[in-house]
Amino acid sequence: MNRLLATSLLLMHLSLASLSALYSQVDEVDDYTAASMYSLSELAQKWNAALVFDPLTLNGHLLAGSDLVRFKVDQAAIVFGGRSLRMLPAVQLVGGTLQIPGQSASVIEEWFALRRSERAASTTVAVILIDPGHGGKDPGATAEHGTGASRISLQEKDLTLKVASDLHRHLRERWPEKTILITRGGDSFPTLEDRVNMANNHDLSVNEAVIYISIHANASFNTSARGFEVWYLNPEYRRTVLDGKKAEGIDQTVLPIINTMLEEEYTTESIFLARSILGGLQNSIGAQTDNRNIRAEEWFVVRNARMPSVLIEMGFITNPEEAALLATDAYLQKVTEGIYNGVTDFVDYFEHRRGQALP
Repeated sequence: MNRLLATSLLLMHLSLASLSALYSQVDEVDDYTAASMYSLSELAQKWNAALVFDPLTLNGHLLAGSDLVRFKVDQAAIVFGGRSLRMLPAVQLVGGTLQIPGQSASVIEEWFALRRSERAASTTVAVILIDPGHGGKDPGATAEHGTGASRISLQEKDLTLKVASDLHRHLRERWPEKTILITRGGDSFPTLEDRVNMANNHDLSVNEAVIYISIHANASFNTSARGFEVWYLNPEYRRTVLDGKKAEGIDQTVLPIINTMLEEEYTTESIFLARSILGGLQNSIGAQTDNRNIRAEEWFVVRNARMPSVLIEMGFITNPEEAALLATDAYLQKVTEGIYNGVTDFVDYFEHRRGQALP
């Protein structure tokens, strides 16, 4: 079955509710008598729009949030969103007040309403789950270097908690309206299943998404190995990502197709997320260590998370030089900064990739 047909099936079974929700959210547009004139000032208040008018140039505009409508008195052309020009009956200046024909008022009101509903229905990253690897009875990788006063002793669980906690704080400050979660806030040991379930079981609306970020430190018998890398799920790995609750009522013969397409979407977004975080780390610590690129593997946490998910290796604690860096708060702050910038860049891309809607 080709991609186009699969896409049609997916839209048919999963998106009808979303489309219905979108148009049910569009504010009802009043009936205007096409030939009648209406006070533009009064309509601007109704539309929650600022009305600006220059009596010298006769140019004016309506601004509702970021939605802009431009007009000129006695000219039958109205510009929507700065990109689309519509030929409509002209705004007129009558007795010192701006009057607009009913036909034009109806079109403008409908456009404002649609723009509001589109924003309400657009996909957002509502939840970000940060997972500091290991913890409690599981120290993760450990390493010791040097002797005496210069001795360095590192445990992976401590490094991951430090970076994850700072990242959690920064993301909450950046997006107070989003749910920013962390799988452990101290030296506890949530199981791998607990970590994944915290993400998979979070209730989301139809237009909300969640991303999963697992943070680790690396180790190797080769003590010269060093650098950072970001892992995502191998695209060849097959898994079930379709939520059973959302699959209720869907023809069982198309479920494998829908699951495959969702799986491909999660993998693609995971790769974008991995690349974005890798780029952030390159900018923050790339001058001090090696960039080992993005890699694909079937780690448990990325294999079982039904969402875009990545696993970050911040560096090798078994490398003496890199361990000395990882032992300092200043370097860990740079690691946090790199991950933070990568995540925020990805979220901005994810939430705005469709661009602004055409009127």
